Amino acid sequence: MKNFIKTNVVTQNLMSFSGFKGMYIFSLLLDGPKTYNDIKNAIESHEYLRETISIDTIRIYFNSLKKLGCVIKRINKNHKAFYYIESHPFELNISEEQVNSIVKIYKAISKSIDFSDYVALTKFFEKISKYITNENLKTKLINLSPLSNIDLKLIEDLKRCVENNNEITILYNSPNSGHKNIVIISDKLHINNGKLYFAGYNSEYENYSDFLVSRIIKIVSINLNKPKLIIPDYVVVYECKKIDNTPFELVEGEKIIEETNDKIIIEYTSKNKFLITQRILSHTTNCKIVSPQSFKEEIVSCLKQAKEGYFEK
Repeated sequence: MKNFIKTNVVTQNLMSFSGFKGMYIFSLLLDGPKTYNDIKNAIESHEYLRETISIDTIRIYFNSLKKLGCVIKRINKNHKAFYYIESHPFELNISEEQVNSIVKIYKAISKSIDFSDYVALTKFFEKISKYITNENLKTKLINLSPLSNIDLKLIEDLKRCVENNNEITILYNSPNSGHKNIVIISDKLHINNGKLYFAGYNSEYENYSDFLVSRIIKIVSINLNKPKLIIPDYVVVYECKKIDNTPFELVEGEKIIEETNDKIIIEYTSKNKFLITQRILSHTTNCKIVSPQSFKEEIVSCLKQAKEGYFEK
């Protein structure tokens, strides 16, 4: 044991061969149906075991596994008998009530955890879901994370680009124009409405955009020679009427700079001009822009265009 602690290498002196053979036969039957000869050959060629085993001895191991609670089934195919484990007591037994509790806890903490925690939790859900036999509960748990069904390596690569503010070219599956290459200066990864977005700045068109990571096919290239560019912030000040006793919920980048009995004045700072525009328009007639004047004019123009669209003949 001292040698194992020192070297972390398993040797034959550390093994109970009877116990190991039982575990090995268990794993073989879990992988899929096996004949007696399949099991015999696997044991004879194993790097540690390398011994001849009789069919009677294999039956003894089968009986031992059955006593532990394993259900071993036999099927016949091409005049051969195959054996497999239908169920066993070592499965992870998570009830629907427990899954619902996990979902509630996840939703409660997801708004305040670091992005690396999202990655760790996604890997955790994927790992334990492999041991859940109820397909509905398995699907519910796997799809809980906004990172689910996305290549975690791609996420890790994007995260490194964000940390270095790399200019990268991504192959993006646009819902409007299909596959296309987009050059972007990496800024951040963030969760919005339960979906993962990659955000950055396109210096050619001078706009800041969000891209669904689930639509990013791959990173085509990373421009390591491009000098680091400071992405400009947009700062907009607007006021909102208070509606009864309804509390005003701030989003990321907003802060209250003044408050009276009937209105709240908010300063909104973001690199994403489109996001600010969406936020302002979502308040409808309860909102009025204070500054800057240029942004106020853009919003007025946007509203006029929308109005004209409704009255076109």
